[in-house]
Amino acid sequence: MIRRARPLLGTIVAIAADAAPAAVEAAFAAIARVHACMSAQRAESDIGRINRDAHRHPVAVDPWTFEVLKRALELSEATAGAFDVVVPGNGARHTDIVLDRGAVRLRRPAQVDVSGIAKGFAVDVAADLLQRRGAGAGSVNAGGDLRFLGAKHAAVNVRVPGQPAQSVQLPPLPYPAYATSSGEFGARLYDPRTGASGGMEWSVTVAATTCLVADALTKATALLGPVNSLLKRFDAAAFALDANGHLHAPAG
Repeated sequence: MIRRARPLLGTIVAIAADAAPAAVEAAFAAIARVHACMSAQRAESDIGRINRDAHRHPVAVDPWTFEVLKRALELSEATAGAFDVVVPGNGARHTDIVLDRGAVRLRRPAQVDVSGIAKGFAVDVAADLLQRRGAGAGSVNAGGDLRFLGAKHAAVNVRVPGQPAQSVQLPPLPYPAYATSSGEFGARLYDPRTGASGGMEWSVTVAATTCLVADALTKATALLGPVNSLLKRFDAAAFALDANGHLHAPAG
């Protein structure tokens, strides 16, 4: 089992895989591609160019960026805007994003930030690549966005909000991907529908078949609660963990 970790996606990405060293390097390269294309902090990334130019003319983007935006719009529609990659503040929302043949256009000036879904996508592409290269066991972990390789995986533990030294183990589930949103380290919950923000006293963990879905649904579930129809649509389950370490039953 090879174990490697590198700073990417604004966090530490850890890969463990029973694969050749070249396969692990290729997985990190795939994550680096996502980082380069989708960072909102890089002026010449796809997202940087969209934010600067796409309200004036269509902006051609990497196929992975196009795919992430396509999935983001699907999740925005399904959650009635509770998940939205358009930063609130100037009246723009996900409906102002137009995707057409590999290019992106904005109907009005807007700031797009895909960090709430791109990290999960990066974990997925790395995990898929490793499995295509023969890895039958292991994991890809990007700051809590976690996906296991193979049919068996280790237990998943979630930190208790406000008590990072303590954790609670999730019950066994058939899902390979997990993501958690919490108020740890000063993180705040933003409602893209209103622009309001507030602290999170609980953490929300979503388990799903892909990390992209789990990543996006943690934000929507934190705002909407565990909507059964939404979780079933995306084949997911949701958990909430309170500050007392009580794990609330999954829905989905």
